[in-house]
Amino acid sequence: MRRFDGAARVAVLCAVVVAVAPASTKGQEPLPPRGRHKHAVHRFFPDLDSRLNAVRYGRWRAVEIAWTGGINPALDRAFSSYLLSLLAEPPRFPPEAELVSPRFAREATPVFRALRWGQVLEQQVGDVLASADATPETTAARLARALGVYRGERWALSEPETPAAPAEALALAPQSARILLSGTRLFVLAAEAVAASDFGQQRWKVRDTIADFDSSLARDKALEEATYRVAAPTVAERHPEVAAHLDRLARFRAEVYGALVPGGATLEARRDRDARLRAVARRYGLPVEGIGAD
Repeated sequence: MRRFDGAARVAVLCAVVVAVAPASTKGQEPLPPRGRHKHAVHRFFPDLDSRLNAVRYGRWRAVEIAWTGGINPALDRAFSSYLLSLLAEPPRFPPEAELVSPRFAREATPVFRALRWGQVLEQQVGDVLASADATPETTAARLARALGVYRGERWALSEPETPAAPAEALALAPQSARILLSGTRLFVLAAEAVAASDFGQQRWKVRDTIADFDSSLARDKALEEATYRVAAPTVAERHPEVAAHLDRLARFRAEVYGALVPGGATLEARRDRDARLRAVARRYGLPVEGIGAD
């Protein structure tokens, strides 16, 4: 009888785990990509991948600092020092966003998840384009699948009627803004480098893209140069829906930074910050419940 009870308990426990596991992970991560293109950038272009990872770390760190302290010269100093130290020895793997930006993940959950899913889509697009077995047909099918998974998620962004200009944030922390724009431009130019050439030519085009990024941190670049529409014409022409979604993500990210200008140092600043962030979320079709530290 004891053996039967123990086996029964194990069976019940297994059934509970199987039933609960899908619900606990739903909405956190997308379906993994299928095929040889998985982690293609990491395998074939490790120097590029490490810099992309540094930008990903920097984005999450900038959001976390801005969420608490606002966008100001203090952010410039803290963020610039953080990212430049990362670039001295770029990380080999992408960040766990919840660990780099823990307060923002807890206190602005819808926006955090929208940014997280945007990062996943951006990474999958790069891997599809960099795949060694890419053909026009397989690339189109893989990108359609990745975009379909993204669109099916509740944290996917819709196109706002009137996107707001992030000029205030760019003016208050110019050094951080320049570095962040250079990071966005790196993703755009990397996609163009691997999409516009065959596998044999990609090496030197990616090399030139890395060199341009390393030098661009000290140069001002126009905001338009960080868009697929302008800086990645091959991607925009061959895959217009993907390019439009990625440009939308870049605008959303910039507007999120703009909403975090007041920071959360005081109760009044937190209320102002939360109201501005909720307005950005609403315009992009995101739920606003869960945005706010109070």
